[in-house]
Amino acid sequence: MIDDLNLDFEDHDRGRGRRRRTERWDSGAESRRPDARQDQWQQEGGWAGSGAQSRGGYEPRYDTDPRHDSDPRYDTGAQRGYDPRYDQDPRYAPDPRYAPDPRYDTGTQRGYDPRYAQDPRYDTGSQSGYDPRYDSEPRYEPDPRYDTGSRAYRKLDDRYDTGSRRGGFLEEGYDADGPGLLPGGGDYRDDDDGGKRRPRKTKKKRRGRSFLALFMTLLLLGALGGGAYLAYDKVAGYFITPDYDGQGNGETVMIEVKQDQLLGDIANTLVAADVVKSYKAFVEAAEANPKAKNIQPGFYKLNKQMSGEAAVAALLDPKTRNVKGVTIAEGMITIQIYDKLSKELGIPVADFQKAAANPKKFIPDWWFKRLDGKSVATGVGGIEGFLFPATYEFPPNATAEQAIKIMTDHFLKVTGDMGFADAAKALNISPYEALVAASIGQAEVVKAEDYPKVSRVLYNRVYKPGFPCSCLQIDSAVNYWLRISGKVPKDSSKILAGEQHNPKDPYNTFDPPTGKGMPIGPISNPGELALKGAIHPAAGGWTFFVTIDKAGTMGYATSWSGHCKNIDVAVRNGLGLERC
Repeated sequence: MIDDLNLDFEDHDRGRGRRRRTERWDSGAESRRPDARQDQWQQEGGWAGSGAQSRGGYEPRYDTDPRHDSDPRYDTGAQRGYDPRYDQDPRYAPDPRYAPDPRYDTGTQRGYDPRYAQDPRYDTGSQSGYDPRYDSEPRYEPDPRYDTGSRAYRKLDDRYDTGSRRGGFLEEGYDADGPGLLPGGGDYRDDDDGGKRRPRKTKKKRRGRSFLALFMTLLLLGALGGGAYLAYDKVAGYFITPDYDGQGNGETVMIEVKQDQLLGDIANTLVAADVVKSYKAFVEAAEANPKAKNIQPGFYKLNKQMSGEAAVAALLDPKTRNVKGVTIAEGMITIQIYDKLSKELGIPVADFQKAAANPKKFIPDWWFKRLDGKSVATGVGGIEGFLFPATYEFPPNATAEQAIKIMTDHFLKVTGDMGFADAAKALNISPYEALVAASIGQAEVVKAEDYPKVSRVLYNRVYKPGFPCSCLQIDSAVNYWLRISGKVPKDSSKILAGEQHNPKDPYNTFDPPTGKGMPIGPISNPGELALKGAIHPAAGGWTFFVTIDKAGTMGYATSWSGHCKNIDVAVRNGLGLERC
């Protein structure tokens, strides 16, 4: 668009220049007319017929000498009365190769050959004889849209009036039929005022447009203001943290903070329960309070619609915490756990037994597969080993099934974190068999360093050849059967032989085929150390272990004779064992 405007301005200026040159040419036509006397003189032969001899002109004797004849090839026609006496010596005649080319003659010499007249298309307007026909070529007519108002010209379209020049465009008295013409056909330069511009009438202001522009401006500002007002709440959310005020509205709700939850996780829980208004409200308040890192897992009774700061303070206040903690000790068996949960939660034992009747509701099926071909425990012992010992905070009004699920979920998390199943497979045993070994270690061991060694003894007896019948022959399995049968467990020195070799005991570890290999199921609920000892057994060839003092120290042996020596040590230390 800009390039088109520039071209139009250039065409306009070129047209204006041609008109001025044409005017100058017309005004000087009389001065350029040839002198009548000069025309007569040239018709009479110039110097040859003017009687120059009588006025001291050249002698005719030289006029007849052919040697002095002027070479017409080099006559420019510009000399008056050329004297052949002074003709140039032919020896020094100009080289015809350098004669001027008439094609490039400028037309200023007399005698110019019209055949080589300059092409009017390229005339600059500076030569005499300029053909004005080309001055009116419409291609170079100035575009009235871009007239600057600096010369008299026909009235232009008001749409392009800039109003920046005194008087604007010419008044409407000028005719639009031709450039600079009056209605009668005359040129304004011929007017009585000497060609001066006439004072122009002031154009009426277009007040309608101004009012419309003002109205549109006010309308736009109103729309912008209304949009800003409507969008304020949404935009403010990006800069102002949405939050409630005060301590809440009095309506309470119970929320749970789970183990290992981050502040963001707690914030999501509070927002979902309408305790706080936004995630940022709680997180920013917690980050501003150094004590927020001491928020404990558990259940809290909080008001709804609290400020973020008030919610953080409530979670740090022991009074808002609904403490219903129950500790399950390591080595407790299922029936013991049921009794304790029943007392703490007010749930009948029968409800726990019923809920745990199908342990696969809580534990994945692959956990109950063995590689030694033996079946797994069912009934009351079906869920044994999976109720992980820990301190639990159960929700208010929890059911038996909810309590069991909380405990089994914790077991799965702990064993998953330690890679229990993969480590058991690396030992060429199933995870279930390793769990049984861990439960035996939990029942037998007192000191933590003995878990890996006891596990090694168990694996050497069951999975390595050489030990009689591959039977464990442990009294802790006898006592487990006594407990789940409703009987009182006994010290090893008081266990009868009939109880050790009871054919009705599914947990018999003395007599094949029942006693061969690991028992059919765990005999306790092992803790983390016992579980780790089962999947990371110590290196050694031991096949016997026995407690040798009241502090729980274990003695290990690779033969029967070595085992008898350890029993003698135990007897000397006051343990009531029978000597070999």
